Amino acid sequence: MRDEPNSAPRTLRVDPSTEFADTLRKEITDGTWAPGTVRRSGELARRFGTTPHVISKTVQQLRDEGLVATRAGGGGGLTPCGTTPSKWQERAHRDAIADTIRKRISDGTYPVGELLPSITALSKEFSVARSTISLALKPLKDGGILTNAGPTAHYGTVVAQRTASDACPQPDTGRADTDCGQAPDTDRERGLFHA
Repeated sequence: MRDEPNSAPRTLRVDPSTEFADTLRKEITDGTWAPGTVRRSGELARRFGTTPHVISKTVQQLRDEGLVATRAGGGGGLTPCGTTPSKWQERAHRDAIADTIRKRISDGTYPVGELLPSITALSKEFSVARSTISLALKPLKDGGILTNAGPTAHYGTVVAQRTASDACPQPDTGRADTDCGQAPDTDRERGLFHA
């Protein structure tokens, strides 16, 4: 359909994600969105009355401009760049503690079958709250690397197995030893097994 000479010109609608990005950009620059404050995508979708997809596009624009940092997961959300919210720092600290304990299990500092130092001792060593240690140990317990010494955690924590990456070391012969030190299956080596 052609424009008639006397008709009003059409206005192009701006992408709503761009409008929302403009609003958030202004809040970052004028300090309305305080440094270190985390906002979640769902919160922004409700605020602007839009869909998560549009908010995702909004966040992508701001992230591409270097104005916000994002983090997925339990400590997720977005925050103005250059600031690290305390809950993100706590999560990173818990992950670092878990990695340290995993390495100590791997190198034999904490041998299989032995009690781990108490949560109180670990909290003093890492200078964190006991709850932070409990949260750092949770993924190791969930993965079967650690287990409770008794019916509850009050009995202590025992190293149940070496970390997955160390449980089956690769020999220097150039071929993978998938049986983790068990005698090789001679029929399999000769190609006499059935699929």
